[in-house]
Amino acid sequence: MRTRTAITRSGTLAVASLALVLAGGAAPAHAGTAGVDPAGCGTGGTPKYTDFNVGGVTMREELRYASGCGRVGWGRLTRIGGASTSLALTQSAWNPGGPSQYGVPGTNWTYTVDANPGVQVCAGFHASSIDWLGNQHYIGWFYAGCYTAP
Repeated sequence: MRTRTAITRSGTLAVASLALVLAGGAAPAHAGTAGVDPAGCGTGGTPKYTDFNVGGVTMREELRYASGCGRVGWGRLTRIGGASTSLALTQSAWNPGGPSQYGVPGTNWTYTVDANPGVQVCAGFHASSIDWLGNQHYIGWFYAGCYTAP
């Protein structure tokens, strides 16, 4: 399930879910830790975050981790300031060479990926602006980078 999050001019979040079929491929070594909603994984941490100017809006993509669901990582996207602009955002988290995990419906975070020692956890998002007629205009891909799980 892929989730698109729209941040309206008033700053509220609107979320719509889109079905997505991913091509099959080799699963990462610890695939059992992927695809979990991290809400129940306990207190985590943020080893890395990146702030982006997205059409006058400052967005922060955090790369998170927790050990309450096995060692897992995920992305969390938050508006931290800027202009009153409507955006459509689609974020994902992944391990290099593995499938992407998209947003958990109704939240600002992704499903989990493997964060066992030595494994990289990466995140980023696509952004489009939404004009007053509801038309979307693609802004770009924002890559927050990766961290290597300790």
